[in-house]
Amino acid sequence: MKTLYKIQNLSFSYEPGKPVFRNVNLEIDFNEFTVLNGETGSGKTTFCRILAGLLKSFEGSIHMENSEIRKKPVDKISQKIIYIKQEPLSNVVAANPDEDLSIWQYKFHLKLNNDFEKDRAQALRFLEIEDIKNQPVWELSSGQIKRIGLSALLLNPDKYWIIDEPVIGLDDNLFEKFISVLELRKKQGLGTLIASHQSDIFKPITDNFLKIENKNIKALNSS
Repeated sequence: MKTLYKIQNLSFSYEPGKPVFRNVNLEIDFNEFTVLNGETGSGKTTFCRILAGLLKSFEGSIHMENSEIRKKPVDKISQKIIYIKQEPLSNVVAANPDEDLSIWQYKFHLKLNNDFEKDRAQALRFLEIEDIKNQPVWELSSGQIKRIGLSALLLNPDKYWIIDEPVIGLDDNLFEKFISVLELRKKQGLGTLIASHQSDIFKPITDNFLKIENKNIKALNSS
């Protein structure tokens, strides 16, 4: 297994004297499927943001492939991981789905070509938003906007995925499609971290369960 994150004595607070985490020690492997579980407000999103390099004011150390994450610019971190946030609109920066996915492609691959246009069309079709690809984002439902972010994952299969509450708002058909993508990733040895309060639905494909409890994050047996 290839270690992606080595976390030592991680502590984090938004306000003095009100810790979200205290003395967390973990290793997360690049090739494994990990589920992070915890009650609402326990810090799942905070932990995802720390791993994505968006929060750096923590105590302790986090090494990403042997390099301290605080010293890595976000653009360098994004060459290795893709982070999809829980709030659908936070993943969207363009006026419509097709333009947004073009930006995701440019951001992560630094060029555009005909193959990228084909890949983008396939992603839009798979998540069933091809028919609305040119529709303004402000006219879309929350579920449709969420699918834009999930489509971005399909354009970056070789990266480590960090996804916060991915199945909220998906109907049964899209849920089954999303699970099929995760199952394929697992077979290919590609890693994913999913933060979810619905951890049981991912149990058949989970290598590691992480539980946030009492301001700590501990690894549980996945069997």
